[in-house]
Amino acid sequence: MNSNTKMLYGVIHIGSTALSMRIVSYHNLDDIQVIEEVAKEVTFGEEVYLNKKLSFASVNRLCSMLNGLKQLLNDYQVKEYSVYATAVFREAENKRAILDLVHVNTGFDVQVLDMSQEIYLEHFALQHQLRKYNHKNSHSLGSDFLFVDITSGAMGLTVWQGGVLTYQHDIHVGTLRLLETFSANQRASRDYPDALAEYIHAVMRPVWKTIEQYHPSTLVFSGRESRIIARLLGWPVIKHNMAICSPEKINSLYDAVGRQSSSHIRQAYGITEAEADVVLPTIHIYREILEHVPANKVVMMGTTFLESLSMYYGAGKTDDQAIVEMQIQNLKLTESIAEGYYYEPKHAHCMQNYSHIIIEAFRSVNGLGKREEFLLSMALILSQIGKYVNLIDSSRNTWSLIRSIDIFGISEKEKDAVACIAFYEHKGMPEEDDYAFKLLDDSMKMTVLKLIAVFRLVRAMDISRKQKIQDVTARMVDDTLLIEYDTSARTALESWFFEKENDLFKSVFGIEAKLERR
Repeated sequence: MNSNTKMLYGVIHIGSTALSMRIVSYHNLDDIQVIEEVAKEVTFGEEVYLNKKLSFASVNRLCSMLNGLKQLLNDYQVKEYSVYATAVFREAENKRAILDLVHVNTGFDVQVLDMSQEIYLEHFALQHQLRKYNHKNSHSLGSDFLFVDITSGAMGLTVWQGGVLTYQHDIHVGTLRLLETFSANQRASRDYPDALAEYIHAVMRPVWKTIEQYHPSTLVFSGRESRIIARLLGWPVIKHNMAICSPEKINSLYDAVGRQSSSHIRQAYGITEAEADVVLPTIHIYREILEHVPANKVVMMGTTFLESLSMYYGAGKTDDQAIVEMQIQNLKLTESIAEGYYYEPKHAHCMQNYSHIIIEAFRSVNGLGKREEFLLSMALILSQIGKYVNLIDSSRNTWSLIRSIDIFGISEKEKDAVACIAFYEHKGMPEEDDYAFKLLDDSMKMTVLKLIAVFRLVRAMDISRKQKIQDVTARMVDDTLLIEYDTSARTALESWFFEKENDLFKSVFGIEAKLERR
């Protein structure tokens, strides 16, 4: 996109408590003009948490509302748009039927975001805004942050130290989920506040030992719930983007409302019933965090998920450097995960370098984009973690571990792809009935085959773990991918394994790869 060109697009979010849309004119992350924004409160999330599905009456109402938004897009002559759904679709047992009905009745293809994707998109906007603020204000917020993003169905905890993403974990303890854990009669009981606090502590207790070692000095609270709490404190953060306070302010609010009923909170602060219902779970979560994280400052963010979506969409379409920087941070976080199991950093970095050179050399014919290369890098980093369990059948162990851990910034489908690539890192050809391969979407299977073929080549090039092959270059010569290198060492082992893996490469890409010393 030309540096002076602005892009017009719309984003729609189907949330648990609201259906919203934003139409923007995008130039860059710091130059986004909101043309139109609309939102309508809904109770779809409450229905799904109660009944595990969305009724057809609610789906029809949703379709009617979406068609209204579609007309608004047409009125503004917006040709480019995307529709996203979070927990309300993700948690519904009849998700497939809902998606089909929405498509048939509105023409919209809805992208259902996994929990990790939802937290990641919110975090993308938050860290950009916090960095910008800190840069303008002489880093007054410090350099060690714990981001706490609470949604209706989950909570994301993300630690940044000195500009580096060092920890991320998602917990199934969102506000609506907490409310549905207790019956209406239980929530009306005098014992409810104590029981709620004990339950939250029991769920969150496993993360504190890890988080405490990072010593975050600033807490960053975000999400709809944080905006409600900020209003109770008298700070309209939605207008000013953020409010900064001391932990004592949050504790004072806890003392004021932590044992009050929703009706009392609603009347005392003039908020809606739906807002009052989430105050108690939220303030108890905040109290639990403050008791284990002795932070100096608390930042309440006004950023909405819709705003985050619109920022990320534009950044992705324009290949903004912020996307690349976040992916680099994601890989650093992936490395820290691998270090907790078994990880050979020099070997992994060497293979990443080789794979980038090779993919770039025949990019025009391999059909692999930057996202696919990113997934390959994750697989290269995590490919040996199964050895932590045992050396026998380590590939199966690696596959199981990857699928069981939180990997920030990728979807569950992408995580299955990363696990599958690592599973075939040194042997076998994926077959349709293989348990690691058959889990993949048909659209993902060919991509995974390609990435496995590249993986096996670069693994062969450093099979000795000695990084003997140096100054690597690659280029296409007719129908051959020629990889050349310099070295003073003997490379018979690397050459023999490369020749062995070349058969898979040829069967996938239809071209031969040659490894030659200059």
